[in-house]
Amino acid sequence: MLAYEELRLKPKVLRAMTSLNPSEFEDLLVHFSEAWEKENGADRSKGGRPPVIAAMADRLLFVLFYLKTYPLQEVIAHLFGLSQPQANFLIHHLSAVLGQALAAGGHRPARLTDEMLSRLEGEEPQRLGIDGTERRVNRPADGAGQRLHYSGKKKPTR
Repeated sequence: MLAYEELRLKPKVLRAMTSLNPSEFEDLLVHFSEAWEKENGADRSKGGRPPVIAAMADRLLFVLFYLKTYPLQEVIAHLFGLSQPQANFLIHHLSAVLGQALAAGGHRPARLTDEMLSRLEGEEPQRLGIDGTERRVNRPADGAGQRLHYSGKKKPTR
């Protein structure tokens, strides 16, 4: 079973599985724990089954690993020692808790234009811009102009 305590000692593996280094993970874990307590309450005296994934850090690892790699539910269930229905339930439940934790930490992505523009005003100006789109170039009809604009591609990218 995957556990945070093992991965904490392997920062490269933790980053590959969650996109976070151990210190970032620990910071998010604080907000995640608070959101969990709000969502589920701290009172465990009601009885019932013990939690499937007991440690809070392992719960956060579970949901971050799922959201980063998006494996089949059967695969993530096997890696964490669960059944597929348990994995499905935890994915939905922990995703909601993670959303609350990100909002509490101020890390939730902006969705509205005004909110995004206000965030960008506080950012440092960037000196580099990358245009990741590829556009067709209308080449001239004459041979010299065509050679000047020819990129070497035989067919257009789909």
